[in-house]
Amino acid sequence: MFLIAGVIVVLDQITKAIVVHTMQMGSSINILGSVVRLTRTQNSGAAFGLFKDGRVAFIIVSAVASLAIILLRREIAKMRSREQMSFGLILGGAVGNLVDRVRVGAVVDFLDIGVGSVRWPAFNVADSAITIGVSILAFYLIFRADSHSASAPADNRER
Repeated sequence: MFLIAGVIVVLDQITKAIVVHTMQMGSSINILGSVVRLTRTQNSGAAFGLFKDGRVAFIIVSAVASLAIILLRREIAKMRSREQMSFGLILGGAVGNLVDRVRVGAVVDFLDIGVGSVRWPAFNVADSAITIGVSILAFYLIFRADSHSASAPADNRER
């Protein structure tokens, strides 16, 4: 879990540093036409630009979520590897964005996907890790009862 989180933080901070040092705010570079492009933006709010200017609140939420995952590491270590991986992705993403909020007061976003003026809000590696981690975790928590009961010993299925 911590290895995955560390890799995410490093990748997130490296990609953000490259964007900050090579692109002007608001400038774009087409990657796959205009469908996928790099656009340097900053987000002082939550995911997808919601709740602008909540810097202190988001620092607290990110720090508490990260601390909770760290404190629950022994319980997480008892989970399946895919669940541990999910928590690693979430932790890495939370820490990656927390670093930005503390260091510059806003999160650097740059991945820009859409067609014409219909665009998904810009995001970054940390946002992607959180989204993927939460999605995997939700999927396995929703379907865990079925897979868990199928593999449980017979005496546990009776309960």
